[in-house]
Amino acid sequence: MKFRIVLCVVIVGVCLLSLAKGIEAGNDEKRVAIIYGSRYGSTAQTAEWIAEGMQGVPKVMSAKDVGDLSYYDLIILGSGIYGGQLQEDMRAFLAERKEEVKSKIVALFVVCGSTGPSAERYLDMFAAECGGITPILKRYFGGWLKKELLSPEDYQILENYYKSANQPFENYDETDKTKCVEFGKEIWEAIKNAPQ
Repeated sequence: MKFRIVLCVVIVGVCLLSLAKGIEAGNDEKRVAIIYGSRYGSTAQTAEWIAEGMQGVPKVMSAKDVGDLSYYDLIILGSGIYGGQLQEDMRAFLAERKEEVKSKIVALFVVCGSTGPSAERYLDMFAAECGGITPILKRYFGGWLKKELLSPEDYQILENYYKSANQPFENYDETDKTKCVEFGKEIWEAIKNAPQ
């Protein structure tokens, strides 16, 4: 009987100590959300890999499913690029909630088929659509084309595009987990070292 009482006291003590340490650690840690707009999944996958680079701390959510953001201190936004524009869910999110989030945005990323100056222009366009912010970090990543996922309309548009460009209309995967995880680590270091 005494053994059970002692065991219960020890267990309760350990639980209370763990809870206290968790609360203490939580006070120093920023609450981060990654919000993405993705049409066929490559931007969603990129967001998950970036979160992995940030030790899994951020909550990753689709722009079309975002709820209350008052809990989050910092926000990372990502969008696919379609026809030279941000993905439609991200555009709708920004149209509705730009003022609410623009002071919390620390990083931006786009997933597109472009590189170099073209992709940099998409990042600048994204920053402008976020209210002219200057994020701590921004990056572009390659995506994928999986014809089996395309809507009939998108399939026809892309098939015509590739035909007019005299290029083969084929599946490709330009995603790069290593680069995404590394970007997440860079963001994590930047926000850990930022002044409070």
